[in-house]
Amino acid sequence: MSKKTKKGQTLIVVESPSKAKTISKYLGSDFIIRASYGHMIDLASGGKNKIGVDVTNNFKPKYQIIPDKKDKLDSIIDAAGIADNILLASDPDREGEAISWHIAECLESTGKPIKRVLFHEITKSAITKAINSPIDLNKNLFDAQQARRVLDRIVGYMVSPFVINTLGPKLSAGRVQSVAVKLIVDRDREIENFKPEEYWNISAQLAKSSNKKENFNAKYIKKINDKKTADSVKKDLENSDFIITKVDAKEKLKNPLPPFTTSKLQQAAAAKFKFPVNRIMKAAQSLYENGFCTYIRTDSVRSSPESIDSVREWIEKNNFDLPTKFNVYKNGDAAQDAHEAIRPTNVELTPDNFPSSDEDQKKIYKLIWERFVASQMKPAIYDTVSITINASKGHELKANGRTLRYSGWLAISSDFDSKKEDDEDLQLPILKEKESLILVDPGIIAEQKFTQPPSRFGEGSLVKELERRGIGRPSTYANIIGKITDRNYVEKKKETFCATELGKKLIDLLAGKFEFLDYEYTANMEVKLDKIAEGKLDYIQMMKDFYFPFEKSLEKAKVSSFKQTNHVCEKCESPMVLKHGKFGYYISCSNTQECKNNKSAELNGEEVVIKNTWKNPVVEGTECPKCGSGMSKRDGKFGPFYSCIQYPKCSGTAKILFDKNCDKCKSPFYVTAFSGELKLACTGYPNCKNIQPIPKGEKIDWISPDKISGKFNKKVRN
Repeated sequence: MSKKTKKGQTLIVVESPSKAKTISKYLGSDFIIRASYGHMIDLASGGKNKIGVDVTNNFKPKYQIIPDKKDKLDSIIDAAGIADNILLASDPDREGEAISWHIAECLESTGKPIKRVLFHEITKSAITKAINSPIDLNKNLFDAQQARRVLDRIVGYMVSPFVINTLGPKLSAGRVQSVAVKLIVDRDREIENFKPEEYWNISAQLAKSSNKKENFNAKYIKKINDKKTADSVKKDLENSDFIITKVDAKEKLKNPLPPFTTSKLQQAAAAKFKFPVNRIMKAAQSLYENGFCTYIRTDSVRSSPESIDSVREWIEKNNFDLPTKFNVYKNGDAAQDAHEAIRPTNVELTPDNFPSSDEDQKKIYKLIWERFVASQMKPAIYDTVSITINASKGHELKANGRTLRYSGWLAISSDFDSKKEDDEDLQLPILKEKESLILVDPGIIAEQKFTQPPSRFGEGSLVKELERRGIGRPSTYANIIGKITDRNYVEKKKETFCATELGKKLIDLLAGKFEFLDYEYTANMEVKLDKIAEGKLDYIQMMKDFYFPFEKSLEKAKVSSFKQTNHVCEKCESPMVLKHGKFGYYISCSNTQECKNNKSAELNGEEVVIKNTWKNPVVEGTECPKCGSGMSKRDGKFGPFYSCIQYPKCSGTAKILFDKNCDKCKSPFYVTAFSGELKLACTGYPNCKNIQPIPKGEKIDWISPDKISGKFNKKVRN
């Protein structure tokens, strides 16, 4: 029992110790704060049910306590024994709901009331409000997380052995990670297969005849694909008159961007700071846990009315123009809108006064603060002008200009999302229709260009593509990118991702065989998980819809992907295929549903040869102690031994003796593997347990096994 607990306290369980420390500052001695350090319970692995899911029993998961979390769970259980009430305050998302659900099951035997509280921001008012309004645990959210975890486990544990058997050891496949690898492989191959096309840019440097200093650049508007045409157009323009036929002047508003969602924060920080996504999320998580910003896993652009009131007050107080009404932003169709957008918890804490010395946190906080404040400011206003110019022989040119007249929200925040325009901040002289222009130095310029392949994905653009296709969720992007990099399926070169040869082999193996590699299928799976969270889809039904077609695909893939051999299974007469396992190559019956026959094999060039494992040459003078047949020499886990040539019909074995007797009991020695090396062991075991190293330089002469009795064979473990 913890010394810090007392009767009448309320236990609050959060995920991280830093969050626990922050919350402790706002709560008194009536509360016990404990941290779970993330998940405490996970799917079981190893043993008979290695996968941790009973697919024959409605996909019932089998959970176990994570070994290094046992002491932390015991601490929570001890505190629960003293407390009158238990509040589970893990993060307000599906992962957090699963953490709380499993802890609740572990604490159920205490008989204490257990409730859920949601902290969307770590501030005193938010914590107090949540504690005063506890809710029940959400089974639908838990089922959604459980479904994702079970899906990932099934794909990982069932497809990975197939990958290992085909491509080699220490490889794996993941339900969403493999799709991310496919994105990068597809982009690489698109670049490799790209055929550049020639085109020409033609421009004219023009000016008013009355003022040659106010010159500007106009572009030829027609598409030109060859040098001959380009030269002809250039010659025409060099001998042409230029008349303005149209002047189109407009006022253009540039509206502020909404506050950050998770993915938009990742994209903006990656673009500005060149941070990897995991670094961005680590800094953002620390900001949340220390009470500086709201929860950082969200797909919503909504802000609370209170926060909008406070930021409008700050804008007005600091002499910026305040819009008459607050700005409203609409969520995308796929947004769950479970949480607010990411914003500072206290807008009065400006980036200049940010208290932490952590540079990453400073940069991410500044980005969040500026984006939120700017979202409630007035639009920027540009004066834009478009000029159409007529030349001889029907040629036409255009010039566009833009000047910033009113900065609005740009006075606070830079725009890292919008595309940069070619004519940005280009100023044109005052021009009128029917006005004549003249060529000035450098005159007409014709530049040969070639179309460029699509760019490789960087951290931000990969996140953007994953989000666009509905693959995974923003909270999982850092983990996805980390895994595919760590497993050497992709590598980073000059801030962009390239597929490795291993990554390409993986996708070539899986694509076309499994539906989960299809972008649309994976996106639809996310929709189904959302429906489970909303209580609109049953977990078991979704798993059935996924698993049984997946299982068939896996069996087909095994047969089609393995190298066919000329060998036929002697048990069911099905073809045998070549596989690669822990101990090297072997051939296995292709009829995997009904037959498990396999044999050790090796490659002799392209030919698959069965290893003569059990029928090595008979050692002259040997006799099996069980059936009297001859015996052959083999190497085993416990050293060399003799095996009956009739195996597997007869399992008779015998030790191979060494030509030296035990110096303690005079019984013969035999050779065995002991502690990783060959040694001499006494055949008088268990009465004599003498073990000795093999004498240096002494020649080993094997004694024929006809001296070994069946009685001795049964006593000594091979």
